[in-house]
Amino acid sequence: MADSPVFRSVSGDEFRRALADCSASPAFREVMSRLVSFDDWMNTQAAIHEGSLKVVGSLAAPALCTLITGDLDVEDVLDIQNGAEQGLFIVVGNVRCRHFISAYDCCSIIDGDLEAGQSLINGFPDSGLWVTGGLRTRLFIGFDIWAEVGAGAVMDYGIGYCLPLGYTDAVAEAIAPLHDEEETAQIVVPEPAEDGYGLNVKQFVDLIRAGRPIFR
Repeated sequence: MADSPVFRSVSGDEFRRALADCSASPAFREVMSRLVSFDDWMNTQAAIHEGSLKVVGSLAAPALCTLITGDLDVEDVLDIQNGAEQGLFIVVGNVRCRHFISAYDCCSIIDGDLEAGQSLINGFPDSGLWVTGGLRTRLFIGFDIWAEVGAGAVMDYGIGYCLPLGYTDAVAEAIAPLHDEEETAQIVVPEPAEDGYGLNVKQFVDLIRAGRPIFR
């Protein structure tokens, strides 16, 4: 991967060193300690942006492993998918975007707040989303693919739930959207399948990437 105007292509050792040296919170370090080693991915392809980043338009993850050591403000779509259907995406800071699209077998860790004004599309198998601060979005799609949050979550509509960081009882501690799946179906464009929306995130992703509305 060639360097972009905002990201620097680095070796796995450089990525690990930057990650160790950044001003991440204890909660972030605890999350990282619970996860498997990402060394193979870091050694394959890694990119860093040092400091805060504001993007006019949309941003796609530039590498298999991406690190931003500051706040990230994306005007439109923050798309974690990079073609590999796996990856590590880390922001040591707050994230704000219009739409957030996760990816299969991808771990996204936000050391701050995550605000996705329109949607957070999270229902990708083998993926994980950890937010040490609070999470806020209008629409959360993540059936049985939850996000762990450190300071609560507010989801106006959606399918799925969030859990507190370090949860011990998923059933008792689950944070549900304010409006359930039936109410969600009344305000979104995609029609539910016979068994509901479930993990069928592609219909939402296709509309978002095409710049078309997902809400009626």
